Amino acid sequence: MTKPRPPLEQLRAVPILADLSDQELDWLIENGRYEEFPVGAVPVEQGAPADKMVIMLAGRLEFRFPTSTESLIIEPGSVTGLLPFSRMTHFVGMGRALTPMQTLSIYKPDFMPMLNAIPALGQRLVGMLTDRVRNWSQQELRQEKLASLGKLSAGLAHELNNPASAAKRASAGLLEAFNDLELTTARVGQRLGADGMELLLGHLQTLRPRLLSAMERADLEDELGGWLEGHGAAAAWDKAATWADAGVTVDWLEALSHLKHEIADPATLPMVWAWLEASIRTRSQLGVIQDSTERIAGLVKAIKGYTHMDQMPKQELDIHDGLESTIAIFGYKLKKGIRLERDYAKNLPKVDLYASEINQVWTNLIDNALDAMGEGGTLRIRTAREGGQILVEIGDSGPGIPPEIQGRIFDAFFTTKEVGKGTGLGLEMVRRIVQQHGGTVRLQSKPGDTRFQVRLPVPAAA
Repeated sequence: MTKPRPPLEQLRAVPILADLSDQELDWLIENGRYEEFPVGAVPVEQGAPADKMVIMLAGRLEFRFPTSTESLIIEPGSVTGLLPFSRMTHFVGMGRALTPMQTLSIYKPDFMPMLNAIPALGQRLVGMLTDRVRNWSQQELRQEKLASLGKLSAGLAHELNNPASAAKRASAGLLEAFNDLELTTARVGQRLGADGMELLLGHLQTLRPRLLSAMERADLEDELGGWLEGHGAAAAWDKAATWADAGVTVDWLEALSHLKHEIADPATLPMVWAWLEASIRTRSQLGVIQDSTERIAGLVKAIKGYTHMDQMPKQELDIHDGLESTIAIFGYKLKKGIRLERDYAKNLPKVDLYASEINQVWTNLIDNALDAMGEGGTLRIRTAREGGQILVEIGDSGPGIPPEIQGRIFDAFFTTKEVGKGTGLGLEMVRRIVQQHGGTVRLQSKPGDTRFQVRLPVPAAA
């Protein structure tokens, strides 16, 4: 059976082959595999070994990546697939024929014979590989930043939702409490007069909230509910929790009854309880709003510090500030049974860094550590001065990284996560960013103790 052959004119239409001799083109035809694919065919399977260079003679190929909604269209005249000197081992996406296609594939064992037979191809293919690496690097960085942005957006939405919802509920409760306070103030003031109200307000100012265990708080609520019910307070048991949070004790209530006869008068006392409850509830709701808005302001400050908005790209930075901003953004994950341990060195010098890029390093390393541990474990972050370098160590108590793959962990597109959950770009980007800063990153891992150690140079002036 005669081997199918593409015409020489088809090969000569490929730009990097246009000026080759007939003998050189014949070598490619004789040693390559000519194939035709119908519309919808899948010449490239995701995860398949990258073992061939593909010359697109006719048709169009759509290449899709599992972690991106974008696709790459490969046109006739292109050379794609595995190029000589490339370190690619597997195809990271899927290729589908958009139109009927014709290709000529040169397989990896024939690369060196090809370069020996056609010397002009060597420099051209190296140039193509250089362009591809540059384009891939830009695309990888963009995809990884988008992935990080998605994680941060989800985390921020979660973190902001809790205090925002609390503030919203408290503001609604505050309006109701304030209305009750206005009404009860008028009634109690009319009954006690200015002197009595001043005495009552003075006693209210002595309240100090206390930190209580769950058991202590439950016992206190029982005591308060019983005492208030015995002294004619309406809905005594409903109020007990609010009063316990405010620091009210039975002794404080007993002291109240001895302030002035009118306050303890049976006709006045129910009004006093109502006024105290409205006052305490108002203070409680104001406290929730204050805490919530402070939390929101802290998150805004953290994200501003994380992105270093309105600042020059490279600047002298405190490593700890960047770490803390990143930790704040991952607060929602830390609440899932993760214990955080900090071991920060004192008086570390500032380092010249590209802020947004170095924070991508902390984001990837912390996120990987949290993913490795799931919903329980210890995240350890340590900094130290080592001569002319600063060490940042991010560790976790997860299952560890098997020794047989530790040497590949920083390779592009290598990932231990399930398909669709990891790009294999995060740690490669970490390595690249750290190297751009003149630093190094290394891994130490065993079950229960995985550590990524980033070392960055200290400015000479420091």
